[in-house]
Amino acid sequence: MQYAAQTNKGLVRDRNEDDYVVLLEESGPDIFIIADGLGGHRSGELASKIACSFASEYLNAELPSENEPAEIRHILIEAIQKTNIHVYMKSLENEENKGMGTTLTIGVLYPESFYFAHIGDTRVYRLRDDDFEQITTDHTFVEEMMASGTLSEDEVKVHPRRHVLTQAIGYPEYLDVDYVHLDRAHGDRFIMSSDGLHGVLEDDIIFASLASSLSPDEICSQLIEKSLDAGAPDNITIITIIV
Repeated sequence: MQYAAQTNKGLVRDRNEDDYVVLLEESGPDIFIIADGLGGHRSGELASKIACSFASEYLNAELPSENEPAEIRHILIEAIQKTNIHVYMKSLENEENKGMGTTLTIGVLYPESFYFAHIGDTRVYRLRDDDFEQITTDHTFVEEMMASGTLSEDEVKVHPRRHVLTQAIGYPEYLDVDYVHLDRAHGDRFIMSSDGLHGVLEDDIIFASLASSLSPDEICSQLIEKSLDAGAPDNITIITIIV
């Protein structure tokens, strides 16, 4: 397995509200986490850091060393729910942090499987052979409208509410967690990214970088550079994984 992770605050934001964690364990699974603090909300930077820290500690303590799909599914969903409660309770400790929130996407890699649990509009892409697909679903107002047939894909890209989330970590409610279990295949390539990447770059550009002969670190650098060239109005965080 090869991986790289990079983050950049972009060209408009005055601080980076994204955060990520990578934990590689000899006796257990590899853990990849990415979070995007909600722009326009108070303490988005704090929310993403709290979420990544809490989720990584919980997963490192609870995940089995062997690939047990039913148990792993339960633990991943619990990790999201408990992180949501933790961030929400932290938001109540200080008036300045009231309403803080973040997206959260978790990847857990075993020798046989790759698992993902997800809330928000950070994304996971997979390239297998020539098949490039988005593994996660955006929890956004416009995604729900597109699924119902109210909006077309082209309309979603320019809709004024395209960044409005329907679910996020820090909400005072139970979350409907997305969960994906994928069989691991040699040569699979993955990108986990905040919307600072896919909010400005089309999928074919992301695909071209991921399908290239570049190393994971070079893929991250190239995509961040392309995002900056496109104006980079948001923070950009990318984790590239080749298994």
